[in-house]
Amino acid sequence: MQDPLVVLGEIVKAQGLRGEAKVRSEICDPENFLLPELLFRSPDGTLESVQVLSYRAQKGAYVLRLAGFSDISQVQARIGWELVCYGSQLPVLPSDEYYHFQLIGLPVFNQAGGKLGCLREIMTIPPNEVYVIKSDIAGQVEELLLPAVGTYIKEIDLKAGRIVVDPVGTQDETAAGSDSMEYGE
Repeated sequence: MQDPLVVLGEIVKAQGLRGEAKVRSEICDPENFLLPELLFRSPDGTLESVQVLSYRAQKGAYVLRLAGFSDISQVQARIGWELVCYGSQLPVLPSDEYYHFQLIGLPVFNQAGGKLGCLREIMTIPPNEVYVIKSDIAGQVEELLLPAVGTYIKEIDLKAGRIVVDPVGTQDETAAGSDSMEYGE
């Protein structure tokens, strides 16, 4: 299995004149900015090594001091670029916690075994994350939104590559064993 690149944030602007970068990020732990092998990924997919020397929170974003960056123009040339790392670099989470990249794309089933679709997105809407499950049933694109809480999310099995949910009202809509659905996107 290939080690996926995980987005830690996106450069949104230069901060000051000395080459600091303002980064918009949804990551839980800003200490991940200090991982040893970070990369910038340009919009065309080009990768460039980068080292973050320090960070500080500022107005819903982070300001990063970068090794080798001493001028505002160096950062301005990278606005819109993503700050990424390899998934294997991230700290191991407790057994009941997952990184988004581990879940996106997994098939989602109801408790009767009926396939509901695939997890396409995880939205952060306080107080919980919300799973966006998309399916294409007979040409009809459906979207199901489920809060990522135990009431609805019954099992996440990364080894089997599946998520089992108990969404109210879908048990009857999707018959068990309807694994022949096509998925749009």
